Amino acid sequence: MSPSRRYLAFFTAVVTGAALLAGSAGAAEEDFGGGRSGDLVHGWRIQSSAVATDSGAVVSQPGYPTAGWLPISQPETLMAGLLENGRFPDIFQSNNLSKVPADQFKVNWWYRDDLWLRPRPGQHQFLVMNGVLGRANLWVNGTKVADQAQLQGAYSRLEYDITPLLKDGSNAIALDVFRNDTTEKSGQLSVDMVDWNPKAPDNWTGLQFAPQLRQDGAVSVRNAHVLQNNASDLSSSELTVKADVRNNTGTPQTVDVNGTITRQGTFIDVHQRVTVPANATKTVSLAPTKLRHPAVWWPYQMGDQPMYHLDVRAAGDQQSEDFAIRTVTSTLTPVTPGQTHGQSGYRQYSINGVPFVVRGGGWSQDMFLRYSAQNIHDQLSYIKNMGLNSIRFEGNLPPDDMFRQMDRMGVLAMPGWQCCNKWEQPSSRWSDDIKASAANQARNVAQWLRDHPSVFTFYQGSDNEPDPAKEAIFLAEFKAANWSTPQVSSAEYKSSAQLGPSGAKEGPYNYAPPNYWWNNGPVMNEGGDFTNAGGAFGYDTESSPGNTIPTVDSLNRFLTPADQNQIWDVTSTNGKGTGPNIFHTSGYNDYTAIARLGRYNTPLWNRYGHWTDMASYQRIAQAGGYEVTRAQFEAYLGHAKDPVNPSTGLIYWQMNKAWPSLQWELYGYDLDQPGVFFGAKQANEPVHIMYAYDDGSIKVTNLTNQRQSDLRASVQFVDVNGTVRGSQQVAVPTLSTQDVQTVLRPAVPAGISSTYFLKLTLSQGGHEVSRNVYWLSTKADQVDYARTIGEGSGAEFVPGGYADLTGLQSLAPARIQTAAHTQRDGDDLVTTVTVRNVSDRPTVGFMLRADVRRGANGRPLPGDNQVLPILWSQNDLTLWPGESQTITARYHGSALKGARPVVTLSGWNVGQQALSGD
Repeated sequence: MSPSRRYLAFFTAVVTGAALLAGSAGAAEEDFGGGRSGDLVHGWRIQSSAVATDSGAVVSQPGYPTAGWLPISQPETLMAGLLENGRFPDIFQSNNLSKVPADQFKVNWWYRDDLWLRPRPGQHQFLVMNGVLGRANLWVNGTKVADQAQLQGAYSRLEYDITPLLKDGSNAIALDVFRNDTTEKSGQLSVDMVDWNPKAPDNWTGLQFAPQLRQDGAVSVRNAHVLQNNASDLSSSELTVKADVRNNTGTPQTVDVNGTITRQGTFIDVHQRVTVPANATKTVSLAPTKLRHPAVWWPYQMGDQPMYHLDVRAAGDQQSEDFAIRTVTSTLTPVTPGQTHGQSGYRQYSINGVPFVVRGGGWSQDMFLRYSAQNIHDQLSYIKNMGLNSIRFEGNLPPDDMFRQMDRMGVLAMPGWQCCNKWEQPSSRWSDDIKASAANQARNVAQWLRDHPSVFTFYQGSDNEPDPAKEAIFLAEFKAANWSTPQVSSAEYKSSAQLGPSGAKEGPYNYAPPNYWWNNGPVMNEGGDFTNAGGAFGYDTESSPGNTIPTVDSLNRFLTPADQNQIWDVTSTNGKGTGPNIFHTSGYNDYTAIARLGRYNTPLWNRYGHWTDMASYQRIAQAGGYEVTRAQFEAYLGHAKDPVNPSTGLIYWQMNKAWPSLQWELYGYDLDQPGVFFGAKQANEPVHIMYAYDDGSIKVTNLTNQRQSDLRASVQFVDVNGTVRGSQQVAVPTLSTQDVQTVLRPAVPAGISSTYFLKLTLSQGGHEVSRNVYWLSTKADQVDYARTIGEGSGAEFVPGGYADLTGLQSLAPARIQTAAHTQRDGDDLVTTVTVRNVSDRPTVGFMLRADVRRGANGRPLPGDNQVLPILWSQNDLTLWPGESQTITARYHGSALKGARPVVTLSGWNVGQQALSGD
């Protein structure tokens, strides 16, 4: 037996008498009478070992006094438990997080639960531990079940037969938890958030996923899943049901194993009679069944999301899961010698035979790993509202509920292991228990995620590829779990022994102007591995233009006025590293330079003009964020069909944040939507017209699942004073699904103002389907690529090499009229807002933003009155006199908190106005 297989056998064995366990602790015992199985959720209590100084043999005794212990509503991290008990209020306000005493977490902490059991005759009791952060000793009824050398790892799954230890009536479970540690020298394979934000004071210590108590009879069913062999045209699928059947007794057991696959209009029933030897496990493969004309699962923009249900039963035990029919493939794009930058090509994914551009963001869990199904639904709705199709999970895997929601909402998941900690340490430096944990976690993750149709790939390395021994461990477990979607060696342009070239790249992480993101020319080829060469070619697994500036509404929720002044401090306009250290980011480092706003604010200051206060800074920051984020996503769509250096995917770094932040996010922790949100939304419209900053061409994309015809593109060049300097129209050729075509190459009219507007519209059958307005300069941004490529901190400009957008500062005030109406749709409200520019001179209304607020008598209520979460059909509008645009906002009716809806509108050159939204 190879070492990796030996470690796996050690950790997944069902050990009689000495076992693993996790339960719930509380004043009231959790009742598992009547032979029920389930998650151990309710009744947990926590306490520091500095206070509860007794041994595990004592603490885990039924009836142990827990006066003064802290009750928690579910298994969670220590910080989550302390916050739930009222410790450290306003934890995210200003720098309060830094004031949490960290020394309290240097000692071990106890997690304790009391269980009331009434097991049936012949029943066997199994405790399933679904990970621990980072390691723990486990005790049940005074007996040590598992040592911390065994019980460790964020995604481990360890099951133990604890039948001999349990009593009829009251029972107790206690976990002696060590501080989570992911350092290479002494750590575990656990959760870490790298440089995404400051570390949680407890370093994410405790439990994230609830343990389970399984109460089975003579036989247990585990590892049930479906193998699918799909026809290339998806006209049929051969389905094979597999499961492990475990004999929990000392005598052979002959049982009927029954599997059913159901969906409306579909019922498949397969069965087999098997004999399982004493104290053994047998993998059962039920006869394949051909499903003709299956319902096929697609990402939401490409089709529907039908799901099938599997149920496997044997001798009274059963296991169920949902799955879907779909095929994911991955290839490396062709290489044109001397022209393709990547010598191995670039990673390209296809769903059901259709190539597509991956467009998503990197996921952050809540800083204390708190989870809300409703919050996740709201965030996934935001992601779809932006037109994005995927989420990257670099480690930090959330509860299964999130993947189930993604399955049903058609949002893709790109999971993988994490960078920059124990996960990427050479395996030659891993101890035997770490190797065992790696094998166990790999198998559990593969078994957990394999049948989620939203999961379309897995990255076995992040910044680095796995070394051969580590890769062998991971791949052996994924193979044993029947993993069927593409596995990739690294999120950077690297290669591993078995998986080969990744075809992916990473970076940069700070500001670069719009034309940088469109550049896929030879200058991007310097260095060879393309790390921090973010131009639109290949598959960039993490990259963004840096800081995100929340709206004033959002800033007021977590920053004092003095904190806010640091954001627009003019000392941050002198290049990389200048300006105050901003607490609501991660710590400053030269690589990303993200915690001081110098790299971000300097180009805004030079391109847009100067600011003097938060109000004047805000309009520049929101316009600048919109502009560059739109450009980044458009660039990766615009170059998708490039014959030699195609762009195949972009993961914006990041999608969301673990806490209120000014760093790497498309929307706020509070679900507020800054300019970057609407810039991304604009770029990812289903059918979209765009401007290419590299060659000035006009392109049209089709991200729907239908061919698009009868399209017509219109282009207008408009002076900053409102004079139309040039226009052109052209018929657009029919676009196939996931297509992009260049339709025009208009010349900039001579004599136009140095700052000017480009208005693009796309109509279909006479109806406008896309409208896109750019603010441009006759002076292009000039990046010093020699000092930029390979640097994570974004772009260096040549001296004076900034585009001139300062003409926006001279825009005359615009007159805007707004009308609004609200109607109910189930539990939601939908507010329709019509915005019209009624200026009597050719003055543009620029960056017009609407908000729904809680109000009365047509006026907003005082204080924090913004309605969130909210789904706008469009926002941040730009209109010329005589133009109007009607947009809608959908939100939970309960978000009004009994008030009336009031709509406010403001813009770059429009003061805030309010009107009743009734």
